[in-house]
Amino acid sequence: MLFNSAHYFIFAPIVILFYFVFPKRFQTLWLFVVSLYFYAIFRVPFLLLLIFSFVVTKLAVDAMERTDKRGSKIFWLNVSIWSNLGLLFVFKYLDFSISAWNSLFGLKECDPGFVSSLGIILPMGISFFTLQAVSYAVDVFRGVVQPAKSIFHFGLFISFFPQLVAGPILRATDVLSQFLEPKEFQKENLVKGLKQLFWGVFKKTFIADPVSYAIDPVFADPSSYSGAAIWVSGILFGVQVYCDFSGYSDIAIGTARILGFHIPKNFDRPFLSGTLGELWRRWHISFSSWLREYVYIFLGGSKRGEITTYINLFITTFVSGIWHGADWTYIIWGAVHAAVMVVERFAFKFKAIKNAWDSVPRAIQPIYPFFVFIVTIFFFRARPTPAYPNAVDVSFLMLGRAFTLPEGLMLDLPISLILVIGFLFFVDIVQNNKEDYFDFITERPLFLYTICSVMYITAFLIYSVTVSSPFLYFQF
Repeated sequence: MLFNSAHYFIFAPIVILFYFVFPKRFQTLWLFVVSLYFYAIFRVPFLLLLIFSFVVTKLAVDAMERTDKRGSKIFWLNVSIWSNLGLLFVFKYLDFSISAWNSLFGLKECDPGFVSSLGIILPMGISFFTLQAVSYAVDVFRGVVQPAKSIFHFGLFISFFPQLVAGPILRATDVLSQFLEPKEFQKENLVKGLKQLFWGVFKKTFIADPVSYAIDPVFADPSSYSGAAIWVSGILFGVQVYCDFSGYSDIAIGTARILGFHIPKNFDRPFLSGTLGELWRRWHISFSSWLREYVYIFLGGSKRGEITTYINLFITTFVSGIWHGADWTYIIWGAVHAAVMVVERFAFKFKAIKNAWDSVPRAIQPIYPFFVFIVTIFFFRARPTPAYPNAVDVSFLMLGRAFTLPEGLMLDLPISLILVIGFLFFVDIVQNNKEDYFDFITERPLFLYTICSVMYITAFLIYSVTVSSPFLYFQF
């Protein structure tokens, strides 16, 4: 089920209403059932994959807890980890691996050794719920969290509908115990939840989707557009992916807050960062922290010498690129970011460079990480076109046109779109300096309810008569 659909705008109020009407002993079961329904709406067969993930993980972790032998614990931990990663590999990377095999050896259909792709469809949210299951198993193994009380308790942790399809990736240490606590309706949760939920709807409906409609023709036929149009499209796609993904996170966190659950924030105004490392610490925070905890630290972090630290940093950032998609463009995107992160860390090791950078006005510093982000975004966004069937070629074509600035078609942007983007960054800049600046809105519930009602009616009407673009991170 899409957040940006009339279906969800009917579904969510019903879920919330009955959640607080039902006796408290049925609250967990109710959320578990509606979460499975929420996921089944996409494709019913995919529900089996979700159930497989949390059942196998629960059984393996329970077996791990029943034994006192470290070897047996490690065995069951690996059962849990590789069951989930295997599921992720088959449905997300198997076809790409087959394609890479054929390309590596130059194999054609008539050649011995050629392997045909299977045409596997990527299930919604598989990149999120499998990582969530892995982190749970590891945390129980480390003893930092107590195992889930029941299959329904753990199943809800994995399938909780607000964040199921595109995060944030929940950590058991943050929320598992919350699913055991009976919840009562609280006006404070409603007010703060509505504020964040409809800020997310605003980002998706009034910025991300209109930007997509404006720039999609450029990415579909980049050779026809001027270098200036390419640059503007790259910048706008950066805005689109930010509003699209942070908008989803806002809706997820806001919905959960109304129900009484506190989910950590997933974005912290990343485009105002002073370095690329800071940008990624403030972008998709739940995934960045997952990578740090379960990849970077697992590899040794910064405890095994300077060279090893750079290698670990490169591998961790590179894994981020692979996670985002099974395509050479994502591999290149991840490798470039990884290389820049390593160079940045090495450069800032020298006090003179670090002091010189710190002396640059804070308002100017974000230009550098944003520039790197936009230059690499052409790899992230590129898709095959009729003239260029290879997405990598499309990426280099757009980069070439961006830096040589040839003549071509210009981009026609409505003034309304420019104004709402300006409003977004105004809010981000203000809140970056004073986080609670707009809290006066929640102190005037009538004002907030009026804004949310207008937003609700507007969005419902839009979703009722048009098909909104799916959230971008659904494909990851």
